[in-house]
Amino acid sequence: ARLAGHLDVPPPRRIGAQRIRALALEDAYQTLVNPGVPLPAAVTHLTGIRQRDLPGAPGVMTAVRRFVAYAGDAALVAHNARFDLAFLDREVERLTGRRIAAPVVDTVWLARRLLEGRTRRVGLAALAHFFGVPTAPCHRALPDARATAEILLVLLGLAQERGARTLADL
Repeated sequence: ARLAGHLDVPPPRRIGAQRIRALALEDAYQTLVNPGVPLPAAVTHLTGIRQRDLPGAPGVMTAVRRFVAYAGDAALVAHNARFDLAFLDREVERLTGRRIAAPVVDTVWLARRLLEGRTRRVGLAALAHFFGVPTAPCHRALPDARATAEILLVLLGLAQERGARTLADL
């Protein structure tokens, strides 16, 4: 299984993930995250999350623990993986003393490699438009995770056309 995910701006206010199995979208995971600090107005404007939405949300450590349990041993997929995984790695290391061991696929890197000469823009919204995927990214964790998953499926097809057969080939 692969898991495409997205975190809202750090510290994350929302974690979203979309599971992919056998090249099909399966179940999804989403949670608000209470970072324990007041939300800047820019975050509210970008994500739509308001301070009043957060009191019932789990704290960062609980949210990450639940995400890790959901992800299991699946490969992780993210659009600009360094951004999302830097946070996850730091929090998982705080929880367990270890870093994330799962293989990681970065759709930005994969798109740059597979679409060289076809498009220069590899942002999430640009790729969603380029490929015509059903989910439009909107700076919300779950829709952005779903769009990342849909983009990944297209990129996997392109990679397979070039001979990729395993995760390592990507």
